[in-house]
Amino acid sequence: MIKIIMNINSFWISTTPRTGSMWLYNVTREILKFSKINVLPTKIPKSSLEFFEIFEKQSLIDQNDSNKYVFKIHQILKPNLPRSKILTTIRDPRDICISFKEFMKTDFDTALKAAKSLLKYEKIYKTYNKNYLKFFRYENIENKPIEAILEIANFIGYKINYKDADEISLKYNKKKVKTLIKRNDENLLSKIKNKEEIDKSSIVYFSKNNYRSFDTNTGFQTNHISNRNSGDWEKSFSSKEKEILNFEFKNLISEYKF
Repeated sequence: MIKIIMNINSFWISTTPRTGSMWLYNVTREILKFSKINVLPTKIPKSSLEFFEIFEKQSLIDQNDSNKYVFKIHQILKPNLPRSKILTTIRDPRDICISFKEFMKTDFDTALKAAKSLLKYEKIYKTYNKNYLKFFRYENIENKPIEAILEIANFIGYKINYKDADEISLKYNKKKVKTLIKRNDENLLSKIKNKEEIDKSSIVYFSKNNYRSFDTNTGFQTNHISNRNSGDWEKSFSSKEKEILNFEFKNLISEYKF
């Protein structure tokens, strides 16, 4: 492995929700691990606030070049964060809409609003320096994961070979992640059923009947991975909803040829 960048020590996954951010986050961490880097934080926080606190209190002052930090947030970052690079994603907003609707168990209007946040990300982020920020297309993550992983490695300044990229791709494919989530779900349900103590870091709690298991090693949660593929949004919306989606995102759809 050949190290290219010395000064950068923080890599931010900054995206609209439901655009492959968890995959991008874990793959970035894995690339660094293959390069014999100490990847921080070791235990995955559940909130953006926690990530920002680690950035301000640890990574900004960390002079150990063997330590690198990977953060994941759903908000737009400044164009000049010190010692940082930003990785973001672009996805067909119509697929974002159905993915958000199902994952968050919400209605069409709420999901549409979430999907429209991509417009702001894309508008702002495409003005940033290309050495500082890079877009990754969701369909490449889905259909060309090895090539996407090599592209990520090149952007963050670490070289891995095709074999390593293939290994990372297999580790974070849909089947493996679903198995991980299923195991966590079953473990959580067992503890609830048997009235055992539950580690708060392993659950995302909304209400008595709405909660998710949370994997502290990867950040993956209940239902994080769906069975749908890109383009399946057409099967999920009414004619009127499809008309709204195509109108709201017509420029982005045309520019990125979704």
